[in-house]
Amino acid sequence: MNNIVIPLACVLGIMVAQGGACRSESAKVVNANTNVAALPAPDKLKAGVWGGEHIRAEIGEAGAQFEFDCANGKVARTIVLDSQGRFEVTGTFSAEHGGPVQRDETDNSRPVLYAGAVKDNEMTLTITASDTKEEIGSYTLKHGNDGRLRKCL
Repeated sequence: MNNIVIPLACVLGIMVAQGGACRSESAKVVNANTNVAALPAPDKLKAGVWGGEHIRAEIGEAGAQFEFDCANGKVARTIVLDSQGRFEVTGTFSAEHGGPVQRDETDNSRPVLYAGAVKDNEMTLTITASDTKEEIGSYTLKHGNDGRLRKCL
């Protein structure tokens, strides 16, 4: 009976005091696992309006809408920042033209990579065509700025 009581007392002692002479290797593993810190959630690009010369962006939980002087773009998912504030996300880019949109006009959107970095309330953004690797444009945007667009005529 004493053989059963002593190990049970040691187990209870570990659970209550988490230490003492009865501590075993398995108890260390359990304690190590319970003290593991949760990983921080990844940062998301701050929601709201971001703008700069020739660009305006509406950032939300479900992605982003971009407006340019004579084009528009879209990202259909949350933009997540890495530990240095950088991001890369695929989306689309569509050139526009002056005048009304015709009924029989075909969609000219093409896949692009939106890549950039955020520091404080400023973002640098580069847009690159996915198929040709051609740089479409580079921009600097500030959070809370409506941007300055010169729409095509």
